[in-house]
Amino acid sequence: MVIATNLLPAGEGDERRLNSFGLSTETFHTGLRPGLSRAANRTAMALPSSAGTDIYHDTMEQLALVLADAGWKLVWVDRQPRLLHPDALIAFTLASGTNVANADRRKAPRTRKKGKATRNSLPSSHVEVLPLFDEPDVEQNATLVAAASLAPLWFLVYERTDRGLNLEFSRPAEMTESGVVVAWEERILIGFLDLDGDLSMFDNPDNGDFDVPVAPRS
Repeated sequence: MVIATNLLPAGEGDERRLNSFGLSTETFHTGLRPGLSRAANRTAMALPSSAGTDIYHDTMEQLALVLADAGWKLVWVDRQPRLLHPDALIAFTLASGTNVANADRRKAPRTRKKGKATRNSLPSSHVEVLPLFDEPDVEQNATLVAAASLAPLWFLVYERTDRGLNLEFSRPAEMTESGVVVAWEERILIGFLDLDGDLSMFDNPDNGDFDVPVAPRS
């Protein structure tokens, strides 16, 4: 059984742990706020998946911009976008989930279904990492792809509420057969991102995450 090593409310210890990676609550809030704001302003005519897509796409873009000056790189691993630490200490991506930063510490987050990229990056995985992957049509540096594949994978996990986002920065440890991450190697809680306005119309747990199976080319 995997036991999370940090189950305390978000506080000074969590911030120090984020800082050790060159990250902070402010960085994450800055990256998340534009997408959350866009989602909050969607009308009832929007598609059910629109709000989740807003948060996912806008946040990955904003975090890539915010962290670029510090040397972080946006890299694709098996079609999963990851932000790679300048020294390859970690790589992380965004994931929606439930039970995020739950007040009941016995309840760990559960993500939406993830794919091969996540499964191959679990601590228990012993998959041989190849230097190149079948990625989207973007230029890829083979060295960066290999580094992002080998770096410990973390998730910035978020859960929408009627006031904003519950957040934590956590390293996945176990997945179900169907691809849901249910156990965590380590959890770092992040302060709640509060955004004025009623977001309850977006409580439908749509999935903007990208981690899809890739069929080999014939």
